[in-house]
Amino acid sequence: MSQTIKKITKTECPTGLRMDFLPNAVGGNIVQCVKYEHLTFAFMDKASPDYGSGFWNFYSLSNGGFYMAPEIDGDIRMEWEDNYFEGKMSADAAGISISLLAQNYFAWHVNRERFADKYHQLLDYAAQHKEAPAIYRFID
Repeated sequence: MSQTIKKITKTECPTGLRMDFLPNAVGGNIVQCVKYEHLTFAFMDKASPDYGSGFWNFYSLSNGGFYMAPEIDGDIRMEWEDNYFEGKMSADAAGISISLLAQNYFAWHVNRERFADKYHQLLDYAAQHKEAPAIYRFID
């Protein structure tokens, strides 16, 4: 008996709802949301010699997860010395990778129950991504 896996879809947050996105996704108070956003930016600063700040898109997932991705055209060089990753990936895959790092950090240091779930929801989406091998190597 084969089991079908339901495809997880993403939905970009509309401009008019951006102010509510992180409070709903991260939960907690505004300070916690700002810390999450700053941690995401700091991880990206560390990971990419090509990144120099900019606009980020917010995505909700049909399985309850979420992530942020920088709005950058073309591939981004990514390096993560903690696991010897060096390669290029799309801005979407880079955002998923960085969001996984941030959600893992928050699971260990802020709210284990909420962010362990969010991390696994995003990891399930990453498994279906066309750049899954690079995402997995980055976070390994």
